[in-house]
Amino acid sequence: MIAAWRAGSLGAPVILLEKNSRLGIKILVSGGGKCNVTHGGTMEEMRRQFRTAEARFLRHSFHCFSNTDVRALLDEKGVATYERPNGKIFPVDEKAGDIVHAFRRKMEESGVEIRCSSPVSGIRRDEHGVLGVTVRSEFIPSQRVILATGGASYKKTGTTGDGYIWAQELGHSIVPLRAALAPIETSPVPPHEWQGIAVRGGSLLALDRNRKIIARYSADILFTHFGVSGPAVLELSSEIVRAGESTDRITLAVDFIPDQTPEQIDRSIVDDIRTNGAQEIKTWLDYRIPQRLVPYFCSSIGIDGSTKCRQLKKEDRRAIVRTLKQWTFGDVQRIDIDRGEVTSGGIALNEVDPKSMRSRCVPGLYCCGEVLDIAGPVGGYNLQAAFSTGYVAGESAARDTASASA
Repeated sequence: MIAAWRAGSLGAPVILLEKNSRLGIKILVSGGGKCNVTHGGTMEEMRRQFRTAEARFLRHSFHCFSNTDVRALLDEKGVATYERPNGKIFPVDEKAGDIVHAFRRKMEESGVEIRCSSPVSGIRRDEHGVLGVTVRSEFIPSQRVILATGGASYKKTGTTGDGYIWAQELGHSIVPLRAALAPIETSPVPPHEWQGIAVRGGSLLALDRNRKIIARYSADILFTHFGVSGPAVLELSSEIVRAGESTDRITLAVDFIPDQTPEQIDRSIVDDIRTNGAQEIKTWLDYRIPQRLVPYFCSSIGIDGSTKCRQLKKEDRRAIVRTLKQWTFGDVQRIDIDRGEVTSGGIALNEVDPKSMRSRCVPGLYCCGEVLDIAGPVGGYNLQAAFSTGYVAGESAARDTASASA
């Protein structure tokens, strides 16, 4: 939508081909229907949240169309936005539909022809470049095609990975697709009693079979009926997928008190023994881990929760400290790419010009958004990357069209 609007605003004749019966379904379901449309702070701060190659690729497009520009566009169309303390930016009315409506109005004002329920079945080319696209039995000739098909996750929204297939058929390399920002299924699944428990302020740890930490992330962790979800899980998922390609087992654990060393935790137990020795250890734990997990925590280290703090043996105290820092609860069973908020992998970035989004393999083809090998963190980063690269793609395609006809 951003690419179509920008190309149309520069006078290019534009047809937007939408597979679904309505526009922006991925936006409509994002953020629980509220749409975390972008992130606050400077664009340089945003860019640094991506992996090195991705950050380098996004430098120009982030400069051309920033989070400030997105908010200004929405404000122009009557959609006010606000920034939460964590930097996430939402529409004030928290309605994702307002975002889509604003984008649609911008396209219509720019003369874009919008065709919904128009699934593309392929892109044609010859030795000179792009010739056009096929929609069912209709061939639409065009020497400029912008590929903005999204990724391969949440297929029910229409992102079924078509763009990767077409790009590969046209000569592009596709970096292997992996789940990103996805929940994790575990073996065993959490007990029924754990479902809905949130660990606040902890760290999720991914361990290899030798219990060496291979990845960690500090944020909330949510136990579900199939495994775990929540910000920490989503952020670590793509790293765990990569690690799983070189190891046959990854175990998940929680560090309940990541901001304290084992020695500091041990000292706090000793201090409580001196000042409140009659306190039961389950009560002491209630202040440090979710209350519903306390019985399982005690059972995992063979300690009776009703034991008084002053009755703790040294080895019991050490076991408590050790387990607070690394409480294992299951192995990674599966990370489903379709449940990820974004798809990691896609069109290789070295095959696309970051200053124009022109394909370096196919004249007349422009690539933007999630179809590229770009996958940022949770918080509006991926939508901003789509908006920024879409803006540049639309601008480049329009200017190239104008130059060719001049």
